[in-house]
Amino acid sequence: MTQEEYNVSLQPTRVLHTKIIVKNYDFSDFGNLEGVVVGFPSFTIDSESNIRRTCSISLVPTTQTFEIKSSSAIWLDKYIQVYVGIEDIVTKEPIYTNMGIYLIDNPERVYSATDNTLSFKLVDLMSKLTGMRNGYLEGMSYIIPAGSNVRKAMIATITDTEFGFDKYDIDECPYEVPQDINISSGGTAYDILSQLLNIADNYEMYFDVDGVFHYHKIPMNANEGEIVAYHNFWNNVLINYNVSTDFESVKNIVEVYGQTHTIANYSDAFIDITGTTLWLNLPQITAYTDGLLVGFTTPNDIQINKTYFLAINELGGRSIIDDKGNYPTYQPNTYYVCKYVANGDYFRFLGHITPYAIAQENNVASPFYVGGSIGKIRIVLQGDNYDNLYTDLQCQDCAEYELYKRCLIQNSITITCVPIYWLDVNDLIEVTLPNKYGQDETMICLVKSINTSDTQTISLMNVSTYIIIEDFLDIDSTNIVQNKVITQEFNKVYELLG
Repeated sequence: MTQEEYNVSLQPTRVLHTKIIVKNYDFSDFGNLEGVVVGFPSFTIDSESNIRRTCSISLVPTTQTFEIKSSSAIWLDKYIQVYVGIEDIVTKEPIYTNMGIYLIDNPERVYSATDNTLSFKLVDLMSKLTGMRNGYLEGMSYIIPAGSNVRKAMIATITDTEFGFDKYDIDECPYEVPQDINISSGGTAYDILSQLLNIADNYEMYFDVDGVFHYHKIPMNANEGEIVAYHNFWNNVLINYNVSTDFESVKNIVEVYGQTHTIANYSDAFIDITGTTLWLNLPQITAYTDGLLVGFTTPNDIQINKTYFLAINELGGRSIIDDKGNYPTYQPNTYYVCKYVANGDYFRFLGHITPYAIAQENNVASPFYVGGSIGKIRIVLQGDNYDNLYTDLQCQDCAEYELYKRCLIQNSITITCVPIYWLDVNDLIEVTLPNKYGQDETMICLVKSINTSDTQTISLMNVSTYIIIEDFLDIDSTNIVQNKVITQEFNKVYELLG
């Protein structure tokens, strides 16, 4: 969003322009579609949908390039980039906003004595990976091995020559692939990406308006981004609003259970606790091998806030480190699981034999406060996709995100306004909701979905109050190893190309 786009959004009158650019599959320009737009183009942006952006346009054509046939502008091998412009009342020049790059879906040409229009729906570039337009993998099974790097596997998937995407902004996932991802023949690239996405529940993936693939953490509160529009902005464009709460979906305590580990190497017999080393007696283990799973029950005299190394038989002590680079702490008489990582020569702390976490709303200012009038409303999540959770930390992230979805997100606000074309989902805005019977309420909200035609409907979530997470993991969140980065390179991170 530029200052010019912001300024023209506040004009008392508007003259709209639509610019449609046709692009080849290599993103080079093919040409423009020339014609008169009938009515208002409609746009949807939904942060919860795999196809995030869609568009519908009807035109009265003025050139032959509108024929639906091979080599024309309206064909399977073309992208459509749409711009909507508001004419500056001073300069008389349109200020354009990029509304996205799309694939053409269901074009329809209507010609009669009274009608000559071309109508088509547009879907964003994810449709090229889901199977809606393309995305089916070559007729063989695919595997991403356990231990693979999520970012590298995503890059390998979208940049496959079959799909041709080479622009991406992909963050590192805090976790590695917990178990083999197997995609049978007939699967799609999106099947791979969605399973990688499920490894960290509070992350999202999408294509932006410039055709760049993104993988990021989802904003969850008011301090995780910049506010793009303050309350005085909406005074000029707001038409109406409503606030609703889905009582049935509200939960203020979330417990999450992951996949129970199968442990062949378990010991509750310690040779000794010498200084900072836990010495396990496991005669069957003669060497530390990559992926070695070890289970043990801590003795009653273990010190909760002390950092320990793990040693098996006489093989020597190794560091125990969790997925966030921290040294974990322990509770007495508790079963824990570790996994040896050869590239790094340390034990990865997985947590309990069945990974577990709990999150609850402890903010006294929240209407869903566990100590408030509604009391405790609990949900326990396990099985199905939760079996992808391999560590306590993964369960913790999942519990926090599920609390976010089942608590704050249920307190939803819908506003109707004059279209703000530069607004996007997951933008933060400050809005004041007028109250004719009491004091107006100003809040910071996260944009969840946008539907635009002659007016715009925006679904918002109030994030003014923070969720305070209280978890019961045996991990000391203050005991963080500063500047400690653990990198793991794998000889074969993925097998995507057969």
